Amino acid sequence: MIAGWPVAVLRIAFGVMYLDMALQKAPWRNFGWLEGFIRQEIAHPAFPPFAAFLKDVVLPNLAFFGTVTFLVELLLGLALLTGTLTRLAGGAAFLWQVNIAVQAFNVPGEWYWIWPLLTLPNFVFAATGAGRVLGVDAWLRRRTTTSDDGWARLVRFAT
Repeated sequence: MIAGWPVAVLRIAFGVMYLDMALQKAPWRNFGWLEGFIRQEIAHPAFPPFAAFLKDVVLPNLAFFGTVTFLVELLLGLALLTGTLTRLAGGAAFLWQVNIAVQAFNVPGEWYWIWPLLTLPNFVFAATGAGRVLGVDAWLRRRTTTSDDGWARLVRFAT
């Protein structure tokens, strides 16, 4: 199924959103509000084992986890913005948001409807191959349609 231009526009908007989220937590900004939010997740855990992991592993290694967070959100943003490997990026973004939702569900002031609004469009991007319209995926698929080697099959799967 090929997504139409409205889904492509939503995909591009989500790409910009992920880039904004990444830049808010950039290493040169000392990871922005990330540490404070992690502390809120620890203080108000939805699942105590996650809070223990955040407290005992993530906070002591915030430079590493903050950098990973920045890079993941930056790459997701670029992939969705450009429509590159959109099935892969949409699936990863869906799981990324589910992971955050599981940790942040009980944080005071968090609007619980934000999680379906952040996860479901990513699922749609993955399910529809939303990069095939207004995206690099259309070009990648054209380039790999005549080949049946492993890389071509992988590219077709991810686009």
